[in-house]
Amino acid sequence: MQQNSQDAMARKFGRPDLFVTFTCNPSWPEILNTMQSRERPENRPDIVVRVFKMKLSELLDNLIKRKVFGCVTSYIYVIEFQKRGLPHCHILLTLDSSSKIRTQDDIDKFVSAELPNINVNRRLCEIVTKCMVHGPCGIINPNAPCVKDGECSKQFPKAFREETEENVNGSPVYKRRCIESVRVGKYCIDSPLDSTI
Repeated sequence: MQQNSQDAMARKFGRPDLFVTFTCNPSWPEILNTMQSRERPENRPDIVVRVFKMKLSELLDNLIKRKVFGCVTSYIYVIEFQKRGLPHCHILLTLDSSSKIRTQDDIDKFVSAELPNINVNRRLCEIVTKCMVHGPCGIINPNAPCVKDGECSKQFPKAFREETEENVNGSPVYKRRCIESVRVGKYCIDSPLDSTI
């Protein structure tokens, strides 16, 4: 099966354009609302997997039928389970020639490495800072799992830059503009002055 999928990608459809990861969140309301009294999501893999599958199907519909990234000519995905039992999915998408992401503007249209502006969309800012921000690590938290020899092994924090660079060692380096400190909940975070979502 692996050989067939690699042959199909390499020979018929070409190199994939996008790699999308979709991870189960045990705090999804659809999971928590079905828990009885003291049940926890890790004790109900049947519910977790069912909700994950429904949300994955919706994501695939958005990617393939609704064409959020453009026309998809081929796709393949694999579902894996993390050590704590939660499913996640890795998806490879190949886009047709008119939908391929080729320029900085194309990249910036779909990817943002900046925090959403809290004054424009507080809820989105709270979700991103809760679920998608790395750290703290390094000097602030030398015991973080990513810290090796006193530095973050994932190279965080990333340098600020005014523009996305298209190809640095095979990958884009995303725009991260100047920042200001704002308060979200009990944490003081950095937020771009002019965020794009």
